Amino acid sequence: MERCVRYAFELAKTRRGHVTLVHKTNVLTFAGDLWERAFNEVAAEYPDIETGYNHVDACCIYMVEDPSRFDVVVTDNLFGDIITDLAGAVSGGIGFASSANLHPGAVSMFEPVHGSAPDIVGTGRANPTAAVLSGALMLDHLGEHEAADRIRAACADPDTLTGSTTEIGDLIVGRL
Repeated sequence: MERCVRYAFELAKTRRGHVTLVHKTNVLTFAGDLWERAFNEVAAEYPDIETGYNHVDACCIYMVEDPSRFDVVVTDNLFGDIITDLAGAVSGGIGFASSANLHPGAVSMFEPVHGSAPDIVGTGRANPTAAVLSGALMLDHLGEHEAADRIRAACADPDTLTGSTTEIGDLIVGRL
């Protein structure tokens, strides 16, 4: 937990300077307490970073009503999965939502929030944008920021990324 929280604070230094811990400390008292203690201990080392706390249910409301209030959110895998699905849905659709499961200093995983969509394999109906944007997250993680920015720019107008899987992929490649 401490490594995860520390990573969130380091990331916030490169962004808007705010970290929100999301959990359910009023119900999951033992797990929530562990997260809260780690968060508070690390926060003390980062006096220039603003902090906040939301119960996961309140976070979901705020994510719908005012998602710009968040900068960096740190939470466990269970709540992170819920929040990222919601964020994908409110930002244009889960088919455009990329994700990164980061393990600082070790192997990380990058994938679309929606997973592999096995129900539509081979139909040409899968939108590859989230997978491509997950690649941009991977490039950022590897320090290849210019390449990641080029990919994000190529995917920037999701309303124009329509058609079959191959057609959308060709549109993105054409914009690179």
